[in-house]
Parts: sequence; C-alpha cells; structure tokens
Amino acid sequence: AILAIFWGSTYVVLGYPRAGAIPLGYAVVSFLSIGYFLVSRRFAFFRFSQLLLILLLPFFLQWSLGGFANGSAVMIWGFFTPLAAMLFADTRQATRWLVAFLALTLLSALIDARVAALVPPMPHAANTAFFALNMGFGLASVFVVLSYFVRERERSHDQALRAQENAQRAQRELQASNRLLRENEAKIRELMLTDWLTGVANRRHLDERLDMELKRLQRHGGHLCVVMTDLDHFKAVNDTYGHDVGDTVISVFANTIRDCARNTDFVSRYGGEEFVIVLPETSLEGARQIAERIRTTLAGRRIPPIEGHVTASFGVTEARGKEDAEALLKRADQALYAAKEAGRNCVQLQPV
Repeated sequence: AILAIFWGSTYVVLGYPRAGAIPLGYAVVSFLSIGYFLVSRRFAFFRFSQLLLILLLPFFLQWSLGGFANGSAVMIWGFFTPLAAMLFADTRQATRWLVAFLALTLLSALIDARVAALVPPMPHAANTAFFALNMGFGLASVFVVLSYFVRERERSHDQALRAQENAQRAQRELQASNRLLRENEAKIRELMLTDWLTGVANRRHLDERLDMELKRLQRHGGHLCVVMTDLDHFKAVNDTYGHDVGDTVISVFANTIRDCARNTDFVSRYGGEEFVIVLPETSLEGARQIAERIRTTLAGRRIPPIEGHVTASFGVTEARGKEDAEALLKRADQALYAAKEAGRNCVQLQPV
C-alpha cells in the first residue's frame, strides 16, 4: 500500500492522472481493509480482500496505461497474489489465484488493441524508466518476502531441531532417572532382604526363597534339604567377652557357612546366632556332608580374643511332598535340638 502511494503520485506528476488514481485508490482501500481487520480480527476476510486488491491493481493500472505496450511491467505485482496465497493460505488457494491471474492476462491480451487506442503512447524514456522501476521494486519485494519466509522456515527448523534435541535429552535424563530408580529400588530391596550384621539373607528373604523352592519341588520333584545351625554356648561368649566380640563371632560363623556352601545354596540368618541353609537338588546325605564341612571348618578357626575354639551344632532334614515351609523348618529345628542333646558340635539328621 505504501509503494502504491509512491507509484500513484509519480503517475500523477508525469501527466497520467487516471493511472495514478488507481494505485492511490488501492492504497486507501487496502488501509481500510487493514483497519477493519484490526477491529474485527477476521483474518480470512482480510486475506481474501488483500489478495483480490493485489490481483486487480496491476491489471487496472495496465489497462489505464494503454495495455501491454506501456504497462506490461506493472503485471509483476500480480505475482504476489498466488505467492501470498501459498504463504498465508495453502497450495489449493494459491492455484486458484494463479488461474485467476492467467485468466486476467488472457483478457488483457484480448482487449489490448482497444485499450491502446484510448491512451496516447508513453514517451520511450518514461516507459523505460517505469519498466526498470517496476521490475526493480517488484523483484526486490519478492526477494524480501521470500527471504522473510525462508528465515522463518529456517528458524522453525532450528526450533524443531532444538525441540527434538531437548526431547532426546529429556528422554535420556528420564531413562537415567529410571535406571537410577531401579538401581535404588534394587538396593532398597537388597537391604530389606539382607541381614545388617552378616550380609547374608534375613528371615524375610528366607521365607520367600523357601516358598519358591518348595513350589519348584512340588512341580518338578527332586530333592530339597534344609540345615539349621547355631553356635554352641554363645551366651557365655557374650557374657565373657561382650556383645562386640559376640557380633564378630556371628560374622565369622556366617562367612564360614558361605565359604563352605555352594553357589546354588542359600544362606540366611534365622535369628541371633542361628542360621538356616537351603540346599536345592541335594540329598540328605549330601546335606549332611556340607553341614559337616562347615562344622569342622568353624571348629578349626581361632577367633581372638576367645580362648579355645568356637563350635556349632547342626540339624539336617529333607522336604517331604507337599510340606510347607513352617513344617520343614520345625523338623530342622528338631534335628538341631537332637544335636544339642547329643553333646553339641555335631550334625544330626531328621529322616524323611
């Protein structure tokens, strides 16, 4: 609209008042359309009115100048209509405006001789100057508009890339947080299922593992043995040397059991100085041998400042059919009691 004021004033000064009135009239109507849009915010109507004005302006101006001979250069402004439709609407509307532009061009060709007879020819120098100015301003305007949208597209592309990178970073951080959460959950579960003093499984973990092993035994058969053991005369150790030494003795006992047990065996602290060992796929005789190995290893160790040797008693039993964990542990406890009655520091079997 601002350029139209320049062109209209130029045409009037050079003696073409009718040609000058057309861009000036366009500028007035265009500003009115802009004002109406600012009040109503009806963008669709505003877009249509502006596209229509941009399309009609160069053709009316060309006809007022006497047709193609004097006004062909102004038709470059008509290219803004399909271009603007493509940028501000969609391809379908841009195609329709392009068809309208071609139709008006064909109409101009049909009436060119008639409008040329109505307007005197423009001086060659003025025609050349207007042609150069129109082509220069027109191409410069197309370049500015396209440059703006290219920059906008690049900016949008950069924003999309940054958004994608941020999303990927957020995803990696989320994955790291989830991994840390799983690790922390695993550590918490391990702490919940581990005895704080000895590092072996606690009573809760024993209940879970024993229940799992009994279910496996009921499904697939085989052997499952349990060894229950506790230290001999442990109260005397606490009374004589104190609870710190007593804790040391319990820790040594737990380490001895782990050293003598197999990788598939499950060691847990049952309470106080008492431990339970779960032995999957192990016969009663095999369980007795493992218990005997633990007993002799412990008896051969010295635990300062205790004078003499620390010993333990062992009760061994094997699971029966559909027996539950409570019944199995009760029979192992009975075998341990028999070992105590037999003089301690020995292994007693509870037959199936």
